[in-house]
Amino acid sequence: MFKFEDILLGDFSNYPEDIQEYMKKYTEKLREAIKAELTKDLSNKMLKDVNKNNETFTNILTEILENGCKGFNNMSTKALLDIYLQKKNEEDFIKLIEKIKVE
Repeated sequence: MFKFEDILLGDFSNYPEDIQEYMKKYTEKLREAIKAELTKDLSNKMLKDVNKNNETFTNILTEILENGCKGFNNMSTKALLDIYLQKKNEEDFIKLIEKIKVE
């Protein structure tokens, strides 16, 4: 069995080679799933706001353009998870984990 914190840190050095390969694949699938959920969440919020209130949409877009947005690809798995848990709850995260399959 492996520790979830090793997935978050990307430290697989204490595991046998075959387990390391699995953990790398799992981490990549987890990252992709989290990024997809975060992107969907932000786009839904922006689309809802643009239909309701153009000012709110403009404020979100202005904030992104003025302050920049660190791309999800450049974030650590832990940072992605922290953002995810700010927007969603632990139950949503468990459901997300259950959906991930590694061949």
